[in-house]
This record gives sequence, structure tokens and C-alpha cells, in this order.
Amino acid sequence: MNVGGHLEKISRLNALRSRLDPIDDFELWFWAGMTAGTHAVNAALHHAGITDDADMFATQPGVYLVRQSDDSWRPAFRPLGDVLHVGRPKVDGPVPDGIAAMMHAMETVEQHRDPCLRGRRAATPQIVRQCSDALADCFRHLETQLAGDAR
Repeated sequence: MNVGGHLEKISRLNALRSRLDPIDDFELWFWAGMTAGTHAVNAALHHAGITDDADMFATQPGVYLVRQSDDSWRPAFRPLGDVLHVGRPKVDGPVPDGIAAMMHAMETVEQHRDPCLRGRRAATPQIVRQCSDALADCFRHLETQLAGDAR
């Protein structure tokens, strides 16, 4: 997916999040935020030329759905394009400090995924605040990355 596609998804996901109650709708609110943040990291990585922004969609590390000449999509092995989650797959090579800060912010968010969504930890105002603050930090760094030189 290219930078513009990622930015469009971020916008739509953030619009959705704004309509949800972070406690009552925590699971959906969380997934929308985590997905938006992952799109932000991917947009920054593409903008910096670190990952491929081809018209393909990650299904699992190293496997992408690639558009065919008949407009169908077929799985194919490809070099790193979009990460599915920060660290999955790992980005090889140097990552600029601003993008590293985005990744750290997303790790802050993702630390709550398993305990709150797959485990029995209830969402709390503190968890919501941590996730909100980390996502805001991620999006601020994205703006800085996009406003700067591509590399």
C-alpha cells in the first residue's frame, strides 16, 4: 500500500474511533487505534524509502496479496512492504529516530492487546489514556516525518 492509502485509512479509522466510547467499546476502539498507528508506521517507512510501497497487501510476514493483470489478487512472496505489527516482521537496517519513536509508541499501545483483548484485564481510564497518548505521539511523529525530507 502506498503512503496516500495509509493516510486515508488512518483518517477513516480515527473518525471511527471518535464515535466510540473508549471504555464501553474498548475492543473496537483499541483495534481501530492500533491499526491506524500501524498504518502510520508503514506510511513513515515507505516515505523514508525503507520499505516497498507497491500495490500489495500484507497477509503474513513475507506474503502479500498482489494485484494481477485481470484485477484479481494472488498471494506472493515479496520483500518487506507493510509491517503487520511493529516488529512483525522486523525492519532490517537503520530506522530514523522519528520512526523508531513511532514504533516505540506502538509498542506502548500493543502491550495492552493481549491482556485486555485476549486476557481478562478490564480496560481502565489509565489504559485508555496510555493508548491515546501513545497514538497521538505516533501521529505527531508521522507528521514530522512526512513534512521532512523523504530520507
